[in-house]
Amino acid sequence: MSDPHPGPRPRLDPVPNPHPHPHPRPSLDPAPNPNPNPNPNPGTGPGPVPARPSGSPPDSPSPRIEFAELLEAEFGRRWPGRSVGLDAVHRYAMIPPGKLLRPLLVLHAALTVGGELGAVLPAAVGIEGAHVGSLLHDDIIDRDTQRRGRAAVHTEFGPAQAVVAGNALFFSWFAALSECGRLGVPADRVERAMAVQAEAGVAICRGAFDELAMRGDLELGVGAYVAMARAKTAVLLAAACRVGAILGGGDAPTTELLGDFGDHLGICFQIRDDVLPYDPIAARAMGKPSDSDVRNRRPTLPVLIAHRRADPQEPRGAAPRPAGRDRTGARPVPDPRRAGADRSPGHRARDGRRPRLQGPRTPHPSARHRPRRPRPRLGAPHPSGVLSRHGSTRSPRGVPARDDLPEA
Repeated sequence: MSDPHPGPRPRLDPVPNPHPHPHPRPSLDPAPNPNPNPNPNPGTGPGPVPARPSGSPPDSPSPRIEFAELLEAEFGRRWPGRSVGLDAVHRYAMIPPGKLLRPLLVLHAALTVGGELGAVLPAAVGIEGAHVGSLLHDDIIDRDTQRRGRAAVHTEFGPAQAVVAGNALFFSWFAALSECGRLGVPADRVERAMAVQAEAGVAICRGAFDELAMRGDLELGVGAYVAMARAKTAVLLAAACRVGAILGGGDAPTTELLGDFGDHLGICFQIRDDVLPYDPIAARAMGKPSDSDVRNRRPTLPVLIAHRRADPQEPRGAAPRPAGRDRTGARPVPDPRRAGADRSPGHRARDGRRPRLQGPRTPHPSARHRPRRPRPRLGAPHPSGVLSRHGSTRSPRGVPARDDLPEA
């Protein structure tokens, strides 16, 4: 079977393995000279830099950055700029990428057990495609029009096109495993990884379905929330670790340990994602509407905790508001009556009154015994005119009334 994505593959040799195998094979090459400096007196003249002491790790770029660049290059090879049709929708959804957490877990898990980076790279690309495909469907369900700081796929191409594109990315997740087999991964490993992915895919759909059934349920316990978060988010991260370890040749205990790590990491990731909308700085960098969870009545952990600790006298159903939103979910409108409240104490507002900064309103001592002039009621007849909106009277023709004339 030929490569479904022809084109030059990115070079893999510059990427160092940050997880060397615990029992590396001995090298048959002669050991290098620990001091290759030809200058007998290295401190007295120019010469090559002395060699690094034996056993110290070499300087290298961050594996996180190297792997991210490698994945981005593979995305560009599979979905080039000249893509049309379905491939054009996939390129828009995949490039530029997000955090790349799931494909990075696949690569690191494989390297941890001594696997080859090039052989598991298609599986890393496939799991990122499955994740992005779920986001395409989530945006339609939640009616979110933005994703990663720009128009969502269903906004840019249409809801029907987004559904079909998401389905195709799910199938590409499994097609990627066949690519790993062509790159030298044994067939039994591919079969085991296929079973893990299939089980995870069903669990993810079940978690999304349960979340829809939990909408608006503020009596939901934390245990039910954790179970939903595990099925919705953590299952895919655990599958990424297990698939990487299986394809890399890891044994069963190591694969299960890595899977447990991905499970715990996924639950923590979901809790942190639920908290981000309530952080003003993080909410602006989310790239999607910060009020999506509240607007869709999603039972997030901050809402459940706030409901449990709320005062029973407060209105039922009150929930913490995302950053920059009022009780209705809209951005608050400045109150003109509070204009100037943050100015200096000696500053007067435009209407001549001092702004009240804090504390109760106390009358001035000189005004305590000042007699108040009765003001006419709204709608009462007045001999000189009609009542203005400030409580004074003006003539219908614009002539100042008696109350508006200056005192002699």
